Amino acid sequence: MNLHMKNIVLGLTLLIVAWSCNKESGKNTPDNVFYTCSMDPQVMEKKPGKCPICKMDLTKVIIDKNDMQSGLKLNNEQEQSANIKTLIISEGDLGREKTVNGRIVINENKRFKISSRVSGRIEKLYIKSLGETISKGVKLYDLYSEDLLVAQREYLIAIEKSKEFSGSELDYIQLADGAKNKLILWGMNENQIKSLINKKELSNTVTIYSPYKGVVTSVNKREGDYVMDGDVVFETADLSTLWVEAELYAGEVNEFDVNDPVAIKIIGFPGKIWNSRIDFFAPQLQTQSKVNLVRAEISNTDMSLRPGMQANIVLKENTKKALFLPLNAILQDSKGATVWIKEKDGSYHSRMVITGIESNDNIEIRSGIEAGEEVVINGAYLLNSEYIFKKGTNPMAGHDMSNM
Repeated sequence: MNLHMKNIVLGLTLLIVAWSCNKESGKNTPDNVFYTCSMDPQVMEKKPGKCPICKMDLTKVIIDKNDMQSGLKLNNEQEQSANIKTLIISEGDLGREKTVNGRIVINENKRFKISSRVSGRIEKLYIKSLGETISKGVKLYDLYSEDLLVAQREYLIAIEKSKEFSGSELDYIQLADGAKNKLILWGMNENQIKSLINKKELSNTVTIYSPYKGVVTSVNKREGDYVMDGDVVFETADLSTLWVEAELYAGEVNEFDVNDPVAIKIIGFPGKIWNSRIDFFAPQLQTQSKVNLVRAEISNTDMSLRPGMQANIVLKENTKKALFLPLNAILQDSKGATVWIKEKDGSYHSRMVITGIESNDNIEIRSGIEAGEEVVINGAYLLNSEYIFKKGTNPMAGHDMSNM
């Protein structure tokens, strides 16, 4: 019986102690006192215990009530160790972007054919290889042509007659001019015609010179070949400007328009960007692939680019002037988006913002900050954790998105 009574008394004693402990722990903890984890400072509890993340004992922190509403201040050493970087925000061009694969091709407006203007036989070719770079006025080939021999003879005769019968009713000067124009039309130049007049000797072969500069893309005749009037002897292309072509699906075409800006990155040229604008949309889809061709023109004055190179084309849609920040400057949670502002006195304050479209690792800021303010673009998460650890509260506590 005595043993039974002792057990009852012991049980009542334990219940009283447990009730007292619960009553003590249930007392309201002051607002400036909280328990946090040194490893996970985002953990904030109003009573002691274990960290739910790392299971370490929570540390009691007491905050000066006068300091709870002030900004966060760091010394130079803290800023450097946290790698805090800021940016003075300003307006810039922003729009949605789409990156598509493309390739460099010859500008068809700069592709030329060099044709024979008179029938004859090619006695000598001065340009024989594809890819040779030629300048305007360089020798291309020597041509033997009976028609040219006859035209030379007619011109010399007309010149002599115009001197001999200067007062004749027959206008030999006009005949000479007509004969000269025929020689020019058939490929002779002014220097060759002057030499003909001075020497008064017919030239069995006439050297044909290039009327264009560029790169030889085709040699269609060989030495000894006969050519007719209009036969293509050479094909050339001026590579000082090139086209970059890409393909868009039918549903994407309406998102872009002619004159929209594009940024072009050529494979093999890291870090270099060619800026251009869309200058052509194919009027119909390609039959096999059902895609639409889009094109832009780029400069190649240094001749560093070659047709066939691969490229990435960044198409920019509905570009507009806007405030924007790097994506890593924005802190997102269930309450919204926030940034950290560095004030003129060196302190840091969090600010809730309304964001817009994302483009190329940047995001539009529609409201919440103004141009000229200094915004933290690197280290925002560290500032947020430091604020929680020092102040004992989330920096966005009390912010109301409905007022923005």
